[in-house]
Amino acid sequence: MNDEWGDDLGAPTQFYDPPTESTYEVYPRPGRCVIMDQDVTHTVVAPNEIAGAQPRYSLVWKLILHPKKEKQSMKLPSYISKVRIGSANNGE
Repeated sequence: MNDEWGDDLGAPTQFYDPPTESTYEVYPRPGRCVIMDQDVTHTVVAPNEIAGAQPRYSLVWKLILHPKKEKQSMKLPSYISKVRIGSANNGE
């Protein structure tokens, strides 16, 4: 939601994978959207001091998806990129 934001300003969303104790950081970018399951352990890190008073905006929208038909696939379309960390790499 910020028009400009560099990695040097900090404030990434940190994802934590308990089985492997690994973390993965996604930095804010103009036009970037992170789609995730609400049960994924995550936190937003505060901006660095360099950011000064510049706020880091984010928008949270909770969407609950349920199949409309019996045995309907709930997989994301292939054009949506996804990153899997730690134990999430073990399967689809």
